Amino acid sequence: MCSAGASRAALARLGRFVLQDQEPGARDWEGEPRTVQVVCLGSRWWTAMKSSWTPSRDKRLLSLQAAGRTAAEIAKSMGISRNAVIGRSRRLRGIVYRSDIESWARANARRSQEAKKRMKARQKAQREALRELTRAVRRGVPTGKAMARAHRAGALWRQIGHRFGISQQAAYEKAKVWTQRHRL
Repeated sequence: MCSAGASRAALARLGRFVLQDQEPGARDWEGEPRTVQVVCLGSRWWTAMKSSWTPSRDKRLLSLQAAGRTAAEIAKSMGISRNAVIGRSRRLRGIVYRSDIESWARANARRSQEAKKRMKARQKAQREALRELTRAVRRGVPTGKAMARAHRAGALWRQIGHRFGISQQAAYEKAKVWTQRHRL
């Protein structure tokens, strides 16, 4: 077991361990023994797999690209997928294409529009709940009952309290007391 406050020095002493898997002598892409990094998260020890992209593999990728090899050829020689080669190459060189930016902008705009629609619907429900609260009180419905209904319909305690000139806590307590007294 590890303590929640395990120090960096304690983790550094643990270092890397050879991964115990079903194949004795398992090796990574470079022929080195497969290893894991042991870390402490909360009250348990966890292990994180070592990335297959090492500095030497990054250099090999860049040298093969400099030699004019295609992504498919590089992938075949390194034993990985073409998409892995393309993705790593872009990350190493810090390339961001205009199409990426446009795609992100479209996604963000769509999410923003959806959020605005939800906000408008929520505000409309709150306004209607507050109007119904006012009407119910005028009809003689007990204040606590009307407050509880308005909150269930979407009004915030702050808004309900403001209608009556009291704090949100006072509005909540008044509705709570009424609800507890009138449960079936």
